[in-house]
Amino acid sequence: MSSYLRSTIHTALLATALGTGVASAAEPQQTTFIEEIEVIVVTGSYIEGAAEDAALPIDVLRAEDLAKQGSPSMVELIKQIPAVQGVVGESNQFTAPNTSGAGSINLRGLGAVRTLVLMNGRRLAPSPAGAIGYDTNLLPAAALGRIEVLKDGAAATYGSDAVAGVVNFITKRGFEGMSVEGAYSYIDGSDGDYNANLSWGMKGERWDVLVAGGYRRRSELSTTDRDFALQSLADNPQGGYSSFGNPGVFIIPGGTGANANFRDPGCTALGNLATTDSRGGPQCQFQFTAFDNLVEEEEHYNVYTEFNMLFGESTELHVEAMYAAHDVPEENSSPSYAPTQGPGSTGPTFTIDKRNPGLVNILPLLTDGQRAAINNASVLAVSGLQWRPYGVGGNPLTGEGKQDERFFDGARLSASLKGEVSAFNWDVGVTYMVNTREIVTPDIVVTRLQAALNGLGGPNCTTATPGANGCLWLNPFSSAVQSNVVTGQMNGVTFDPNAVNSRELAAWLYQDNIIEDETSSFIVDAVLNGQMPLGFSAGDISWAAGVQYREETLERDPNDLADITKNPCVNSLSSGNMNCAVQSGIFTFLGPTTPADLNRDIKAVFGELNVPLLESLSAQVAVRYEDYGGLVGSTTNPKFSLRWQTTDWLTLRGSVGTTFRGPTQSQLVNAPATVLTFTPAAGGYKTYDVFGSENLKPEEALTFNVGAIFKAGGFNATVDYWSYDFEDALETESGSEIVAAFFGTSPTAANQCDNPAFDQLQTRFTFSGNTCSIGALTRVRTNTINGPDQKLSGIDAGISYLFDEVLGGDLLIGADATYTLEYEREALFVEGVQIQKADDFVGTRGASGIGAGTLPELRGAAFVDYQTNWLASQGVRLTARYIDGVTDVRAGLATTSPRGIEIGSFLTYDLVYRLSLPAETTFTASVINLADKDPPFVRLDLGYDPFIANPYGRYFKVLLNKKF
Repeated sequence: MSSYLRSTIHTALLATALGTGVASAAEPQQTTFIEEIEVIVVTGSYIEGAAEDAALPIDVLRAEDLAKQGSPSMVELIKQIPAVQGVVGESNQFTAPNTSGAGSINLRGLGAVRTLVLMNGRRLAPSPAGAIGYDTNLLPAAALGRIEVLKDGAAATYGSDAVAGVVNFITKRGFEGMSVEGAYSYIDGSDGDYNANLSWGMKGERWDVLVAGGYRRRSELSTTDRDFALQSLADNPQGGYSSFGNPGVFIIPGGTGANANFRDPGCTALGNLATTDSRGGPQCQFQFTAFDNLVEEEEHYNVYTEFNMLFGESTELHVEAMYAAHDVPEENSSPSYAPTQGPGSTGPTFTIDKRNPGLVNILPLLTDGQRAAINNASVLAVSGLQWRPYGVGGNPLTGEGKQDERFFDGARLSASLKGEVSAFNWDVGVTYMVNTREIVTPDIVVTRLQAALNGLGGPNCTTATPGANGCLWLNPFSSAVQSNVVTGQMNGVTFDPNAVNSRELAAWLYQDNIIEDETSSFIVDAVLNGQMPLGFSAGDISWAAGVQYREETLERDPNDLADITKNPCVNSLSSGNMNCAVQSGIFTFLGPTTPADLNRDIKAVFGELNVPLLESLSAQVAVRYEDYGGLVGSTTNPKFSLRWQTTDWLTLRGSVGTTFRGPTQSQLVNAPATVLTFTPAAGGYKTYDVFGSENLKPEEALTFNVGAIFKAGGFNATVDYWSYDFEDALETESGSEIVAAFFGTSPTAANQCDNPAFDQLQTRFTFSGNTCSIGALTRVRTNTINGPDQKLSGIDAGISYLFDEVLGGDLLIGADATYTLEYEREALFVEGVQIQKADDFVGTRGASGIGAGTLPELRGAAFVDYQTNWLASQGVRLTARYIDGVTDVRAGLATTSPRGIEIGSFLTYDLVYRLSLPAETTFTASVINLADKDPPFVRLDLGYDPFIANPYGRYFKVLLNKKF
């Protein structure tokens, strides 16, 4: 048997949760391997022991096994684990805003915030992008030796966040020499992805040191480079279409009927679509996603070092330090946002001076009635519900879409001492980590936009004479646009080269809305463990006990322009006004930000026992008390586990316990965060303000797991049934479902404006001109709440078999899958109105309160691996990955088109070849998505679901690793 497959079979019980070598921590291993492994504290317990003897469902992903399947990136690795559902990692500004470049892990589809992430057994600081939990893209891949995945609730051991389970990233101890690795991925339509890793280690007689660093670059991939991303309005009504475009629709005050407004005559000439609204009024549909990217340019870099030293016989010092960052310098978006507020009390409405030079080429193309109505009007007007300042002609500052920046970084320092005293071991550690996020989003200032429409724009405007003495006009019409910068369509209808909008004016209109967030965690923990002098005939009782103190902080620091305390009103910047009934800030789209400086102390005490009842039967009992103080309060969580080695070939295991998660600090702040969400009833995007609440309670869950492990010769298999039963689940109300409950699911549906039973729900809406209608809706308030009860259950299964001496080599085959049986939620009520019925949401996507977003019934992988020493040590692996189809249950989708309601399954194949060369050099070549299959079509802006797939199609990866 080859050394490669001998290692694989020893370390893999079910031969991979990735279609690669993943070892179950509960597998009884061969004696020769157990002698090689270190007796350590395993994820899920503070009692020392071998990982392979644990009673809990733990998978171990070792670095050498991942290298044999092409060294996937962190995002690729996490997405391939069948127990993981719906993660952040691909460019996803529409459904995961302000997270570009970051990564997450989401066990069981319960939401990333319910999976605790550790590094060397100790906590990280949560990401400032609260919904993603912990940013896995900050972790130093070059330093990692293994990853332990505990797929069971573990609050009794680790406290808050360990609801769905725990993922522990563990560095390689005792590494000697140097390893240099470089990889390149060829991706059609982009410049490809690059990464490089370096690690260096040295060992002395009583010490060792490790230094590692990494760099990764993802190249931009435009929506125009993939056919599935840009589809027709009929094929994908949610595919980035907006009736708030440029060219747009303009209002003639005082006009009636067909003379009350007009569609810009350049609408179709520039590639937009001429449509009508529910009342027959004109629209000009603009596909803004043509300016977006499927993959943004990203740069990731990190450096890590650790030092270990043994003092005396048993006292060991461990110190580790890390810095990592990732940057998305130019996140492309629409050339401008459609305004959600204007300078007056009539919502996002602006007036246009009739002397605006852009009107000259427009007037001859209007009807006689429209021209007469314009002559009789004192001004023209335009609404953010029908127009935006820049559209198909691009943004004058970039020549394409508007560009935002998303920068994240983190620094971490951890030190610990552990040793032995008499009959017990002790471990004391201190960890500090700080994460920052800087969001830079240019937006247009309301009062400046109004001034420019009247010819009084620009930084050098010093008079009240439009267009004179440094004053500039903003031309809102298509006469400013020579061509569609995406499609190249020329404007031969209305273009006037003397009425083009200047870059200088755009630079004055746009100002940066900047928000800097910082989260930190300071953690002190102390643990004792040992064995009691009493016990059973099968052995002594092992025990562990400890205390933990955590200080968590959250700081939010907007720049002056975005700060609600400095610029609360629409005219604060222009006039200094600080008093207004609605504090909506100075920008046309982005709302203001409330500064925050929060901190809290969390104290915990915990203990556990491991009781060997019989030689073949052991029980583990754990309990943890954790106190948040204040309104959140405290909680106590017990857990009980059993492991029964019934025969040499069959092991049974099970656990039951309670788990919890406290509200994040941002969820406790009664201040809004602004998001943009497609709203079917409005036929476009609307602005939603998400508020926290200081009255939130911790969520709690009862967890249960029972399973079996089979091992006979080359055959290995596992099966586990698991369930989570939630109370007071922390979630955000669905704004689109609130709108659907009030206005229906289409623009023509009946509304509840005059229904007294909906009066309280109506207070959640902001209307243009205080008119209750879907057409006048500008903003919606949603809250973070303790939601309805829910229950999730499913089955994990895996199997593998090793065939020796097949054509002179070894053949390993296997499969691993997660089947979700149920995800039941009780009905959700908002302001006394039911907005979501009770249902089972397995096999769906888009339901509110579902942490995965998309929840297929079945996810799995199967593989065939062949290894031979013929000519040289080499191996080939073919992996098939499958994700079941789902039904899109978002409100209102079926009213426009049935296409995309049923989302197809996704089956892909990956092929990896690995060759060991002389001088400790390894070459790996991979073809990912061998059949070049597009991701399943989904009625989303980008045409696919970034939480479960990627947009690449087939791509090729080569990797070279050299050890010294």
